[in-house]
Amino acid sequence: MMRGVMGSRMKVSVLFSSFVVTVLLVLGAVLGKSEEKEGAYRPLAVYTEVLGRIKSDYVEEPDIPKVTQGALQGLVEYLDPQSSYLSAEQYAEYLEALKNEDKGTGLATGMVVHKRVNYTTVMSVLPGSAADEAGIRPGDLVEAVEGMSTRVMPPAYLLAKLSGKPGTRVNVMIRPAADYDSPQEHGLQRSAVKLPDVESETIEEDVGLIKVAALTAEHVERIESAITALEANGARKLIVDLRGNSIGEIANGIRLADLFLDSGVIASAKGRKYVEKTFTADPGSTVTALPAVFVIDRPTSGAAEVAAAAILQNSRGDVVGESSYGLAAHREIIELDDGAALLLSVAKYHGPDGKAIHDEGLEPGYLVAPRDLRRFREFQSAGPRLNEPERPRQTQVEPPPEGRADPFLEKALEVLNR
Repeated sequence: MMRGVMGSRMKVSVLFSSFVVTVLLVLGAVLGKSEEKEGAYRPLAVYTEVLGRIKSDYVEEPDIPKVTQGALQGLVEYLDPQSSYLSAEQYAEYLEALKNEDKGTGLATGMVVHKRVNYTTVMSVLPGSAADEAGIRPGDLVEAVEGMSTRVMPPAYLLAKLSGKPGTRVNVMIRPAADYDSPQEHGLQRSAVKLPDVESETIEEDVGLIKVAALTAEHVERIESAITALEANGARKLIVDLRGNSIGEIANGIRLADLFLDSGVIASAKGRKYVEKTFTADPGSTVTALPAVFVIDRPTSGAAEVAAAAILQNSRGDVVGESSYGLAAHREIIELDDGAALLLSVAKYHGPDGKAIHDEGLEPGYLVAPRDLRRFREFQSAGPRLNEPERPRQTQVEPPPEGRADPFLEKALEVLNR
């Protein structure tokens, strides 16, 4: 029954998406001739004509308000994965979610998720959370929340639906990365958000390793303390592991970079109607001059990728891993007359080289070999999951060769010890 419902909703999603893409293509073609006097008004005429044809010729009587809402939603999501169009009802729910302990982020479930091109991916999972105990892992897809396909949900509304008070439950359908064809339903009990602490240790005699899964103001303070302690214990090189780090304000990424930089531009925020801001290093904030390597992966986003970009592009250290997610923008809420709202990206953060990090992500200086990365990911996702039925695997997943258990750290050490 659920597959039938999901299939129906997917068809609706495809219909909406196709409609939006068609309109966008027409708009692009028309706007390309904007030198003509009335060119700017033609897209409205095209939209009106398409809508009129749907209303008069579609096989069934269409729900025009829903079709229009879908078109507007798709139009805004086409811009970037951080922007949303919310109907009046959705916006009201969103505002209520902001009052929750997790501030509407959905972190109460233990999942950090982002939607891009109709797919909602689990970026990271908080240890000990409901999602962790259910066996949900980074790379899994969130197919539905409370029976509603995530494909037809605006990104901000999706997070609001996941958000809730501790003790309440939310039902999600997950497609595991290890087997996308076998979706699993989970009832997750929300809980108070407990972010992972900063971890640090000395490896290979003189290399200090700092693992950072989130970047709040408190995390930056703990990183500073960890650097000082590692140096006092004999560390002469540092590895800062930012894999899976997609939590925290951009300001905290700037503060992290400032611990390592004594000069230069850290980042800048630019937008058409946004007063440009440039953030530069403060020599008084620098706490170490040790050689450093930052480690990033695909889920690394926001504050963490801004920090890594500053280190790499100021030649302060190296960055290894894989290209980051690209989610570094300043968003504002624009309320509309009918009670709906636009959550719109109005500025993008750029690295010291002037290139936008948002959408593009950060390319590391040294990439982990695709074969090693694939084997590592397969091995990570091959473990048992809660309530997963036993079934034979088509292929046997071999563990990584001895000494290559973590290709990210192996590459970091290789670069650091050159």
